[in-house]
Amino acid sequence: MHRRTRSAAARRLALAAASGVMLAACACFPVHAPVNAAPSSLQADTFGALSGLVGKTWRSAPAGAGETGPADLSRWSWDLGGRVLVNRHALEDGSYGGVTHVYENGQTGALDYVYVTSAGFHTTGSFELGDDGSWTAEEAVTGHDTITRVRSTGRLTADGQITMTSGYFAKGEWSPGRNVVYVPVNAKIPEITGQLAE
Repeated sequence: MHRRTRSAAARRLALAAASGVMLAACACFPVHAPVNAAPSSLQADTFGALSGLVGKTWRSAPAGAGETGPADLSRWSWDLGGRVLVNRHALEDGSYGGVTHVYENGQTGALDYVYVTSAGFHTTGSFELGDDGSWTAEEAVTGHDTITRVRSTGRLTADGQITMTSGYFAKGEWSPGRNVVYVPVNAKIPEITGQLAE
């Protein structure tokens, strides 16, 4: 039973990484940058392809054989006058979710983020933006039983979907996470109940 619970937690973290850092919408809307506004040139320069995620709700669908589990719903928005990207996401069954804040680090110029989860752990990391419109992230995990690092790669495709892959570091080795495709949907982010399914 404990192994099944740990496996479910690992799947949730891998999905969170794929979403994560996909991660969705902020309850606090910025004064100068409406949630659905097109990014300014400064925002597009700073956040690159991530700025194209704003203003839509995204639903995950597993993209590999044997991939199962509840779908993830995610929404991105601007906050602090467009200086911060905020992502709020939750699994459709309400069992898990989190909030991510992405910002330009004033000292290093890196695109750093912090991700806080309903499961009691949090992560910190940085995005690297690719010249091809992709992004990669590696994050340190604090407060999880087994996973200490997560890597993810994403891309907004020409047909308006998001593709994500992830992996996690636990017990001294990297393991594959999930391959996920997100599509835009007309849906609300579920309320997080915090009741982790077995």
